[in-house]
Amino acid sequence: MRGGLVAIVLVGIACGAYFLAVHVPTDDSFYPKCFLHSTTGLHCPGCGLTRSLHSALNGRFEQMLAYNIFSVLLLPLIAMGFFRVMRSFVFNNSKKPNLVSRVASRFAPALLVLMILFFILRNIPVYPLTLLAPHELTP
Repeated sequence: MRGGLVAIVLVGIACGAYFLAVHVPTDDSFYPKCFLHSTTGLHCPGCGLTRSLHSALNGRFEQMLAYNIFSVLLLPLIAMGFFRVMRSFVFNNSKKPNLVSRVASRFAPALLVLMILFFILRNIPVYPLTLLAPHELTP
């Protein structure tokens, strides 16, 4: 039963990835907009992640970095967390945390500091720092 549920979730993720790869996120598309950016004009650490993932799914890795360079760190962490939850669900692991979760819990404060620093730096309107805000690369 659990394996079937995991298979359904994985098929759903594959369909979502295909949908994101095919449908370009633009300002007037149906994808949700960042509430913080819409109301304040500031770019949160997640601004540009949808466009970044779209670019990665289409093999445009330089554009992925231009949309959100933090995605290089965030997307693998999100994927690892998802697979840890799925593994725990399938194998019913309710035991003490393993080495990966102990190491991850030690790096969580550093990740939070990096996210706050990234948030601050990408909103400073000075030339090299403006490259941290989501932008299109010129061909």
